[in-house]
Amino acid sequence: MPSLLVFRQPAPETTLIGVLDLASSADLFLQGVLCAQFAHYTNVNENDSWLMKLVVAGLALLTTLKTVQIIALRWLENVTLLENLEAVTNLWHIQWISRPTLILGATIVFHVQMFFCHRLWIISHNIYIVSAAITMFGFAIAAAGVSTYLYANTSLSAIWASTYLGFAMCGDLPSDWEYRVLPTGALCALVTFVSIMTIVTGQFHAKTASGLTAPWVSSAVASTLLPKFYAVAAMWTLNTREDIRFAATNKPPTNLDVGTAALGGTSGSLHGGEAQMNGSERTKSLIEVKIIDQTPV
Repeated sequence: MPSLLVFRQPAPETTLIGVLDLASSADLFLQGVLCAQFAHYTNVNENDSWLMKLVVAGLALLTTLKTVQIIALRWLENVTLLENLEAVTNLWHIQWISRPTLILGATIVFHVQMFFCHRLWIISHNIYIVSAAITMFGFAIAAAGVSTYLYANTSLSAIWASTYLGFAMCGDLPSDWEYRVLPTGALCALVTFVSIMTIVTGQFHAKTASGLTAPWVSSAVASTLLPKFYAVAAMWTLNTREDIRFAATNKPPTNLDVGTAALGGTSGSLHGGEAQMNGSERTKSLIEVKIIDQTPV
């Protein structure tokens, strides 16, 4: 009688390499999205301060360097080392071009996080929350540096990489939950999901720290895409400021006394309706000012 137990075989190395190729292709796609966002920012936000333009230029430079590194890895994998499967398998462990992968991505994330800390300060003016977030982000990029330094020791490097993501997520919590500085919705959920997946898979890889394993590939895919998701979030925030202002300016009043306007009333009723409308207009103005103040220029 055949056994009913089916043991799952480990994924072949060629499949894992194919997954890495898909991740690098996704990175190139996200860079194309960012190029479109950079072009849109250049055409629409000409009146921004020189400091904000410098932040965007720095983000464009960092993301481009990340993409150049991905293209170099693809070239080594598919051209230089095409006939050597063992060398391709160890590409992300041996070749010098793969060593700065984590610290380069962490630099992009840190750059974006400092931008969101700036927005958090504009919104809250709470020195304690902003200082706590900056401290967490500082520890995060320091942990990424340690992980890069210990790159040859795969087990310790994976632990420090998970530490980096843990600090980064803790720093995001105040701005995301309390003041909604990060973009809400699917994009923010995607960033959180990728961070958690990288932490979990990194811990699995720390226990099996040799060769090309499925947990390590999952962690590498998440680490490759996470910086670009952060960059897309930052550029989306910058490029939607005018839409937010337009929506606030054209919002119709909602506190009109329709019954009084239709049936008429005493002088006191009319004054009360006028006062109610004035109160609504004042509230609307405050909302507009708040929205505009929350958007850095």
